[in-house]
Amino acid sequence: MKTTFAKLTAVTALALLPLGAFAETPISEVNVHANLNEYVDANAMQYYPQIATDVQRLIAERLDLTGDAGDPMIDVEIKGVLLDGDSVLPDSAEFNELRATINYTDDNNEINAEAMPLWIKASTADTTPQEGVIFVAPDRTDFYVAMITTLANTVVDNIPDIARGDKSK
Repeated sequence: MKTTFAKLTAVTALALLPLGAFAETPISEVNVHANLNEYVDANAMQYYPQIATDVQRLIAERLDLTGDAGDPMIDVEIKGVLLDGDSVLPDSAEFNELRATINYTDDNNEINAEAMPLWIKASTADTTPQEGVIFVAPDRTDFYVAMITTLANTVVDNIPDIARGDKSK
């Protein structure tokens, strides 16, 4: 596997904004849950019981949370931690896919609370990205951190448009 592929290609329904662009939109709180019930034999929680806490921490580090109930909230549900589409991870605990949904909501119901699906997949340099997939180059030493950091960055990068209800980008 080639590990020199450093480019992140984001192909989502929304344009990804540079970090820092979210400062205009205050966020009250972030909640992240891991719910792998879609996959009957999923065993990722045996290896990564802290994954939801780690993603929540990474998102919160990128924001100035207001705690104001009137401001938008972020809810992330991690739905899959997979190795080549398989929910049963090997004893080595390797995985190369994260699937999640992101909801940006508020107590005033002013934000369209439609869930945004997110699929992050590690790939080699000679793989052609599929539509709707964010590719990350594999790196065994920092693989876990690379995958959850990409998830956190994508959540934060999409805050402004979704929180304002603008899905036209």
